Amino acid sequence: MKLNSVIFKLGATILFLQLIILIPLGYIILQLILNYSINQTETQLVQLSEKYANQVTDLDDSENLQLLEHLTEMTDTSAVILDQEGTKLLQTNWQEDLTDKTLTSNEIMQLKRGETIVKEFTSNGSTYLKVAQPIINQNGTNGSVVLFSSFGLISNSIHNIIFLVILASLGAVVLAIGFTFFISKKLGAPLIEMEKVAKQIAEKKNFSLRVDYKANDEIGSLAHAINHLSETLERYQTNRNEFFSNITHELKTPLTYVKGYANAVRHEMYQNKEEKDEFLEIIENETDHISDLMDDLMDLSKIEEGKIDLNKEDININKLAEEMLKRSQFRASEKGLTMHLNQPENTVYLFADKSRLDQVLTNLVENAVRYTEKGKITLTVQEERKDVIIRVEDTGIGIKQEDIPYLFERFYRVDKSRSRANGGTGLGLSIVKNLVEMHDGSIQVESEIDKGTAITLRFPTEEEKQYNALSR
Repeated sequence: MKLNSVIFKLGATILFLQLIILIPLGYIILQLILNYSINQTETQLVQLSEKYANQVTDLDDSENLQLLEHLTEMTDTSAVILDQEGTKLLQTNWQEDLTDKTLTSNEIMQLKRGETIVKEFTSNGSTYLKVAQPIINQNGTNGSVVLFSSFGLISNSIHNIIFLVILASLGAVVLAIGFTFFISKKLGAPLIEMEKVAKQIAEKKNFSLRVDYKANDEIGSLAHAINHLSETLERYQTNRNEFFSNITHELKTPLTYVKGYANAVRHEMYQNKEEKDEFLEIIENETDHISDLMDDLMDLSKIEEGKIDLNKEDININKLAEEMLKRSQFRASEKGLTMHLNQPENTVYLFADKSRLDQVLTNLVENAVRYTEKGKITLTVQEERKDVIIRVEDTGIGIKQEDIPYLFERFYRVDKSRSRANGGTGLGLSIVKNLVEMHDGSIQVESEIDKGTAITLRFPTEEEKQYNALSR
């Protein structure tokens, strides 16, 4: 495994976080156990010393030694009985490290006052827990009992506990490493697969590759994004290839006509002046077709580079719509189509670039005429609240629902065979969408196969734009 791989980095991060948690937690547990052991030993010694002190009434009684020996053997402690002045009367289970001077003068005074003494006691380098309890009879304090518990015994227990805690911690670390490796593989494998797919897409232009990972999380979302990008690039490449094929056809056909009829005119291969004029008209029409095609390509290039400037002014939309229908009326009449204009009685104004808005309507209406064989074309202008709405409807061949989301993509053509038969390059609607959005507008398509298509443009008025700008 590479040190700079995502699996190693992820695994190391998870393991580091686990150790950060385990080490302080282990230390806290050890401290709690140590404190608990010392407190328990202290409590036990205090209780034993109290019990012994309560049972002893006469310091000279021989049974005192037997009771004390029995007590020390049970608790593995050392014990001594002192008189009122601190002189040792008897001792049992005595440790070699313990000195004869078991109590200080201050501690003897505390015992005479009936106080219990609990403190650490160091003798000859060994540490003990010392508990001294006054022995009180009817005449008052007449002596004391002192119990010693070696910290060595406590330490042995603590060492055993520490060993068990360390063993458990090592087991936890091993489990953590296994868990980390599993999680790292689980999380890292999809990322490595995505990296391979992305590299194949970038270097070998293999846009058919997909990431086979589905999950409702961020990694699943990333996989979906890569797949979506791959699908988009694949579709873009296909459309681009078709576009170049179509554009070649669109250029070659009129150029063939221009060359053929120009050659005919040059060599006077016409019967009369009327036929000559007809040849020249064909040359002129085909030249216009080439010019329009070049204009579309130029507009698309400018849009992609962001070099289109809008010259906005207040436009009479009613008048613009009327002019649009007049220009399209002749071609529609040739196909037997009727043109309708629906507009309000009041004049609708929009602050926009007139030539670009005219270009938008021309594309939409000409598309409607191109793909409608019978019926009508309806152009509707209306004001709704603070929006200007322009709607182009036809009774044409319609568009499949699955094609609508891609309708405004560059180079996309809905029906390749019918598009070629009806002309067009697949650039018009892409240009339309960009021009509409440059006017802060939106475009919506509704269509049904063999029933027609309706394209709705919605533009905010200048007052609405200013209001939205202030609201932000």
